[in-house]
Amino acid sequence: MMKSANWQEFLLPTLRKIVDKHVGQLKDFVPVMYTVESSNKAQEFMHQIGSVGQMKKWGESGNQVYYEDIYKGYKSTWTHDKWSIGLTIERELLEDTMYQEVKARTKTLADSIYHTRQAHAVAPFNECRSAIGPDGVPLAATNHPVSPQNNKTWSNFAENCPLNADNVEEIRNEAKTWTDDKGNKLLIQMDTLIVPSKLRKQAKIIADTDQEPDTAMNNVNIWKGAVNVIEWDFLDDSDMWFFVDMNRMKRFLYWFERRKPTLAQDKEDFDTEVGKYKVVGRWSLGPSETSFFYACKQ
Repeated sequence: MMKSANWQEFLLPTLRKIVDKHVGQLKDFVPVMYTVESSNKAQEFMHQIGSVGQMKKWGESGNQVYYEDIYKGYKSTWTHDKWSIGLTIERELLEDTMYQEVKARTKTLADSIYHTRQAHAVAPFNECRSAIGPDGVPLAATNHPVSPQNNKTWSNFAENCPLNADNVEEIRNEAKTWTDDKGNKLLIQMDTLIVPSKLRKQAKIIADTDQEPDTAMNNVNIWKGAVNVIEWDFLDDSDMWFFVDMNRMKRFLYWFERRKPTLAQDKEDFDTEVGKYKVVGRWSLGPSETSFFYACKQ
């Protein structure tokens, strides 16, 4: 079978199994952080929807139903980029039963797929001070406008902000003041610390110890059981940490899968007797709004 003219085709299912198994053993943060949706277009668009204020007293609306305008918010655009990686297998590797070599090469291909997608998934966090959000300012900024019709601003970024229980509490309280374009509270529930490896220990102390950390007083740690910790190895800045409302993040952080990366096979090159395998994918990602996280730089 391996000496058949279609040897590379017979090998394809085996290589796919190697890729799927290897990638499946690694932590995939895409479904953890994002709402993942398919797409059949070159781009996806979304407008934020403004809010509705509180109900009006019957007499204050002329003894009739009060109708309120809903304003259009900022527009988000997701453009699906195309990504690829390839692998070559010489026919001799199969004829000489060098299966470990084939397996090793395939695993390196799987690593490339995994690392590419994880690097993209973490990009909104790594680039939060430079990537521009739908509202025209960086994803983490001190001057987010509430809406196109509301000049009030809010902040989701702080410098000189070490990871400790006091700052976690302060950020929680600040996020509780955030409102929509009609003044309704957003009811933010900050419940997850996303940290680089360097800050894992301090985050776990805040989240898991019985007594209040960073103090000699024997107070109960109010954060125990109330906050989760995600250690994300792909975070670039070892001094940057994030406090996140996970429900809101899954609501507003999108990953569009236009073409899911899948291993495919080309015909054997007639002159070189080398089989070619490729992985091509198209996807896009990013937030439709940024009121799901607070970024801190130590």
